[in-house]
Amino acid sequence: MSTISDVATESGRDIGATANFRFLPNELAVKCRALIETFHEMLGYGCLPDMLWHSDARNIIECNRELAQLFKNASKSRCAKRANDSLLLIATVVLSLEALARDFAGWGKRFPIAKREAERLLGGFPLKQRVWLMDMYLYPSLSIHRELAGALAPSRAVGPAIVRS
Repeated sequence: MSTISDVATESGRDIGATANFRFLPNELAVKCRALIETFHEMLGYGCLPDMLWHSDARNIIECNRELAQLFKNASKSRCAKRANDSLLLIATVVLSLEALARDFAGWGKRFPIAKREAERLLGGFPLKQRVWLMDMYLYPSLSIHRELAGALAPSRAVGPAIVRS
C-alpha cells in the first residue's frame, strides 16, 4: 500500500514533512488532493490559508510540529506556487484524517488500522462539536456541491481481502 508520502513526493514536498502521516492510504490522499485542487481552481487559492486556520484544522496543525513549520514557511513564502503546494499538502493530510476518523464514504471500514490512528490523532478534539475542513469543501455556504462528495468515494477496485470461515 502506498502512502501519503508518495503524494508528497509527487507534489515536490519533502517526505519528512509528512513522516507522521505515512499510515494514510494513498488512494484517499489522491482523492482528497483532487477535491481540494478542484475546489480552489474554481474559487482561487487565496482562501486556502483562511480555510485551514478558521476550521479546526488549526488545532491539528498546531499540535504537529512538522505541519506547523510547513504552515509557517508557506505563510512567509514569496513564491505563491511553493506556498500553495505546502498549504495543499497540509489540507490533504487534514482532509484525509477527517475522512478516516468520520468513516466518510466507508474509508474507515476499508482501512480500520488507519481509522484508529486518525482517531488517535484527533482524539484530543471533540469529534462532534468542531468545524470540519471536509464540510467546508463539501458544503460551502450559499451552494452545496454534493457532486464533489463523489470525488472521495472509494474506487470499485480490489479492497482488503475478507476471509470468511
